[in-house]
Amino acid sequence: MPKNRSIHFIGISGTAMASLARAFKIAGFKITGSEAEHIFPPMSNYLVKNKIRYYAPFNADKVGKPDEIVIGNAHYSAENPEVAYARKHNIELEHFPRFIEKYLIKKNSVVVAGTYAKTTTTAMLAWVLDKSGKNPNYMLGGIPINFQHGAGLASSDWSVVEGDEYPAASPWDFSPKFDFYHPKFLLLTSAEWDHMDIFKTKKSYLDAFKKLVASVPKDGLIVAKIDGENLREVLKSAKCKIILYAGCHPELLKGMNDPVFSKKNFYYIDHIKINGKITEFVLKKYNHYSVIPRSSATLALPVIPAQAGIPSAKHRILNQRKIASGNLSQDDKSALDENIIIGKFTTQLLGKFNLENWCGALALALELGAPVKILQKAVADFKGVKRRLEIRAQKNGVTIIDDFAHSPSKAKQSVMALKIHFPKEKIYVIFEPNRGGRSIKCLKSYNNVFKGVNKIFIPKLSNYKPKPGVIDVSGAELAQYLSQTHKNVSYEENNEKILAWLKTHAKKNTLIAFLGSRDFGGMIEKMINKIKTK
Repeated sequence: MPKNRSIHFIGISGTAMASLARAFKIAGFKITGSEAEHIFPPMSNYLVKNKIRYYAPFNADKVGKPDEIVIGNAHYSAENPEVAYARKHNIELEHFPRFIEKYLIKKNSVVVAGTYAKTTTTAMLAWVLDKSGKNPNYMLGGIPINFQHGAGLASSDWSVVEGDEYPAASPWDFSPKFDFYHPKFLLLTSAEWDHMDIFKTKKSYLDAFKKLVASVPKDGLIVAKIDGENLREVLKSAKCKIILYAGCHPELLKGMNDPVFSKKNFYYIDHIKINGKITEFVLKKYNHYSVIPRSSATLALPVIPAQAGIPSAKHRILNQRKIASGNLSQDDKSALDENIIIGKFTTQLLGKFNLENWCGALALALELGAPVKILQKAVADFKGVKRRLEIRAQKNGVTIIDDFAHSPSKAKQSVMALKIHFPKEKIYVIFEPNRGGRSIKCLKSYNNVFKGVNKIFIPKLSNYKPKPGVIDVSGAELAQYLSQTHKNVSYEENNEKILAWLKTHAKKNTLIAFLGSRDFGGMIEKMINKIKTK
């Protein structure tokens, strides 16, 4: 990697852009940045702490003569004065994914893609592979608490990146971002039609994933969630080995009789025990080849013996003797090849969906040779990603959660997790959807998303310029629609009124969850200060 080059980041306040700027500064590059408007905390604090010089608004006179300019997706426009300046002066101009391709992607490229769970699963993989000695470059759209930064540069031939299907730099380049990351190892969570403002049809959305799957070389590997939306269709394009995973016993998955899934090894989670904020689970591997009788060889996974849910005597002995240590010998594994016990794990992360994420991440790590004992410690030590069901404060029986859930599907998963881990608490939610969650097309997706929540606030929505031909609903209209399937829904433009209500009702056994990708106008910090000074 060339050193002593100067790089200017247009749109530096994004989490990934700021983290990348910091990584390259540490690597010896001269870094500057700019933003469309004033940068607020916490990102302004992050840039200052890492001694990265930036300014706002965009100003061609301040760019200087960098060797290279990187531009964030939201800021590519012929009207951007800094873009025009770069073109006029023949300065190398790269969009974000191509910059990642150029500097971060390595020979052993690990990419996590799918409609959901990308950021957390990428962080999991980067962490466990780092602890397993791979020492990868990494990049994701969040801040892993263990790493404290969303991007890092290393000296190995491994990289782990979050692969987004969103266009690299519209209207400059409509290629999905993950087209630039060249996975040799792909973890695929789902392909549920999303970004309908970009992908006008379900087919166009799935075609992007089919192209990604087909790009994995024959000597590569795909680890896919067995019940991930539309993956049976997408995986038909694969030409490499496929491993499957899920968050439950295969016996619980019905109707998976598709030839695409036949003769595949399968990782799954069993023996789940939730103790407050800590969850224990056992990771198992189901060997398809050793279980299915010859006469049934064409049947698809999962096909398991009628008594597979009832452990044999030898199985029970091995459970008692080996699960706690996680130290299964090859002989032990062979004896249990119809239901191989990998080991017992403990995680700090909340929610069933995070068990599924761990299952996928561990499946890939194990296939890449990571030792079980190291993985067990890495999982126990992993603290998650900021703003992913992050517990920001707990005092006097009041818990405040900050979560990135900005769409119906993400909000539903988060609410389910909160109800499981905080069964006695009253739950109050403040929800702000991103652009995709405001489309009139997705309103039906909100049915029963907040089931069991005691109060729902929709605040004044942040401004987005609607995409041509896309009809968005207002905050008031969204609240009105939610009221058809939920109780106690309010639209409130005045944040102070929301805070006043929350402060009045913030009593013992209360959980307040802010769901969305924006900053909620400082409400989170104000509520934290309120409960800490009670």
